Amino acid sequence: MEKLDTLIKSVEDLAKPVCDELGLELVEVNARAHAGDVHIQVFADKPAGGIGMDVCAELNRRLALALDNGLDLGDNYTLEVSSPGLDRVLCGTRDLRRVIGRPVRLFFKEPVGGKREIGGVLMAVSEADVILKTRQGELVVLMAKIEKARQIIN
Repeated sequence: MEKLDTLIKSVEDLAKPVCDELGLELVEVNARAHAGDVHIQVFADKPAGGIGMDVCAELNRRLALALDNGLDLGDNYTLEVSSPGLDRVLCGTRDLRRVIGRPVRLFFKEPVGGKREIGGVLMAVSEADVILKTRQGELVVLMAKIEKARQIIN
């Protein structure tokens, strides 16, 4: 596991400048080993959200060159580049800021106002908290109480 964590960090270090050149944000890097091969997944998005196949293909091409030149993986790896998708878990303030003004569902580590989850329109996001407009009014939730969040897709 430690070896994969080191690989993920190395891929992130190589992918970040490539994403920056293309005006993308690096969202997540995953890696898993199977039968001597490594499968690397890179998820990237535009700051406003939504990338197409052409952008994914260009990122894949550039990142494959960066991996071939920057890491000694040989032919024993596959690279998958994609958009993280609309229904993925939102990670941290950056992802939450991307969906301000849209409906979301927040899931809590412990009950907030007697509830383990709540939906509403995300109005504001800071490092400390979020403001959610619910049917009952505005609700301020501390970031530390949020386990995960998802955008609600209608």
